[in-house]
Amino acid sequence: MPLFLRRLLVALLSCALALPTGVAPARAQVPELPALGDTASEDLSPANERRFGEQIMRQVRRDPAYLPDPDTQDYLNALGFKLVSVSPARYMDFEFFAIRDPMLNAFAFPGGFIGVHSGLVLGSANESELASVLAHEIGHVEQRHIARMIAKQREGSYIAIGALLLALLAARSGSSSSGDAAQAAILAGQAAAVQTQLNFSREAEREADRVGFQILLGAGYDPAGMASFFTRLQQGTRIYESAAPEYLRTHPLTVERLSDIQNRARETRVRQRPDSLDFHLVRARLRVLQDESPQGLRDSVLYFRNQIASRSAPSLTAAYYGLAVALLKLDDHGSAVEAARNARLSSQAPSPMLDKIVSQSHFAAARSDDERAAAVRQAREATERFPVSRLTALHYIDLLQRSEQHEAMVAYLREQLALPRSDPRYFELLARGYERLGRRALQHQATAELYLQLGAVPAAIDQLQLARRANDADFYTMSEVDARLRQLTQQMREYREQLAREGRLPPEEEPRPRR
Repeated sequence: MPLFLRRLLVALLSCALALPTGVAPARAQVPELPALGDTASEDLSPANERRFGEQIMRQVRRDPAYLPDPDTQDYLNALGFKLVSVSPARYMDFEFFAIRDPMLNAFAFPGGFIGVHSGLVLGSANESELASVLAHEIGHVEQRHIARMIAKQREGSYIAIGALLLALLAARSGSSSSGDAAQAAILAGQAAAVQTQLNFSREAEREADRVGFQILLGAGYDPAGMASFFTRLQQGTRIYESAAPEYLRTHPLTVERLSDIQNRARETRVRQRPDSLDFHLVRARLRVLQDESPQGLRDSVLYFRNQIASRSAPSLTAAYYGLAVALLKLDDHGSAVEAARNARLSSQAPSPMLDKIVSQSHFAAARSDDERAAAVRQAREATERFPVSRLTALHYIDLLQRSEQHEAMVAYLREQLALPRSDPRYFELLARGYERLGRRALQHQATAELYLQLGAVPAAIDQLQLARRANDADFYTMSEVDARLRQLTQQMREYREQLAREGRLPPEEEPRPRR
């Protein structure tokens, strides 16, 4: 089992252990998870499902396997939302993210969080195959399979939820490493009880296939992509026998399912859809990010140079782009500039990733302030061409920071449209800019909002109190800080009083009665 999954198992079981089980412990810690309702609840509400997913994502984002690469995230979310837009789930919140893992796998968390292994992107023969997997996962979310499975568990302990969610990532593979997960589950007292629920049920898989197939059609992708992807996985199972692809262990593929998918594809008019440039670019990028060791980067350089020399690359532009990414990471800036320029010249289609690699390589190779300023101008022009591109915005902000243009960075952050206020990185960057400008009150205010995004309410209150004590706050900022502080203090007071009534608050933290 990959390291990411073993770490996440611990996080999920910890989250589950924080949930109410019907018996109040003597000294329970204040849980960070939302209350999911009592055991008589018929279902996990959409709001609580989303909150539970957000809590799990806070654990995921701390894991080294999580890939916070803006270029990859932009592509996955663009592809994902193109699919979501033609499904009944288009009114739900979705977030697509990448995991650095060579295994062919994807998974869904409660609340619309869909993870994609880098190995899945690299292992997809075309964009329709990748889209088919995302459409399948969207089908699981749309049909609320996770909530429905949890609802079936309502008679038992909520501790099973941790193991149940882990099952969406990895079933037991029979390898020695999987013993870690088994031991953790045994410690939770649930190993035997949840073994039968380690995978989505066959009916849930068939339902996700049907929904995903319709989504794929509606978005204009080739429906044969789903059939070809699952056929290759099935063939891989026969070749490697016990070492089945990870996706088959978490999404069991039966002969009936495969036949149904193939029949649906045959009954549908063939849609030849060319792969987008960004699909090839992100594949080249992930090939480099998959292994960033010095030897891994040198291997990537050799791989892309061989593709360019033999003209065997599916996309010559992507081969030059991947070469530039690898050379930048090896600090061969001059060669990176040449590769980035060739990538731009060989493409007739615009792409934020191409604009970024050009200005990024020029900035890295710059030897004077004028050359660095020219690279920053290139990045700013890219934000004008792609005003809602997250990767373009973050790249421009990065160059402004590295050029010590903190006033311009803060001004751009406050007016740009690409980074939503719900993104923790927005407040992290804003706080960093205010810190460099010496504006302490605004720095602590932004840091408080960052902590709130991460679910750390007490830390946010501490930051707001520091903002109140800063001597550089104007009346407007102080009014905002005071209002936010009153809101969070009241929220914490009510939360602790509720925990005290339920007997789940440590004795020394019990609130004093009001007078």
